[in-house]
Order: sequence, then C-alpha cells, then structure tokens
Amino acid sequence: MHSALRYTFAVGLTMLMLSSALAQDLPGDANAGRSTAETLCTSCHQTNPKESLKVDNAPDFPTIANIPTTTALSLNVFFQTSHKNMPDFHLTRTQADDLIAYILSLKENK
Repeated sequence: MHSALRYTFAVGLTMLMLSSALAQDLPGDANAGRSTAETLCTSCHQTNPKESLKVDNAPDFPTIANIPTTTALSLNVFFQTSHKNMPDFHLTRTQADDLIAYILSLKENK
C-alpha cells in the first residue's frame, strides 16, 4: 500500500515539474525574429499576417504557425536541415530562437 502511495506521489511530483518546465517562456525575441524574417524570408514567404504578398509554393508564416505539429522543436529541427527549395541559411542560435519565437507568436490559439 505504501509503495503505491509513494509511486503516485512520485508520478505527481514529476508531472508538476514537467508542467512548470513546459510552461516556461521560450528563448528568443519575437520582434527580432520578425526583423530576421523580413530580411531573410520575405522574398519567398509572407511573413506578416497583415501583408497581402502571396508567393507560389511557399507557405506564409501564419499558416506555418498554425499547423498542429509546429512547435519550437519542429522549427528548430527544420532550421538545422537543408531543404531542396530553400536557401541554406546558416542561422545563429539567437537568430533561430528569435525566428521561432516570431513564428510561434503568430499562432491563433496559443
């Protein structure tokens, strides 16, 4: 009986610690990310939801942000992988964090 109680307590404590870790703010500055996007990405992507630019075959940033699988982790992996139809940007860690923060700031249902 005591081992079940200890197990339940341990699981609960672990879940509490994980939930607070997941609730922390992401690194990165969304405003700096918007600036990076305007510099590097606007030739192919609509980066601002208020823009009317439409580029063929390149999804706009608000659409990317609202794909259910778009997370900080998935964007980070994407930025570190070369892609056939994209320039091979070598983003610094700060640039990637800022760009991720900007894209995720465009999610409609945060």
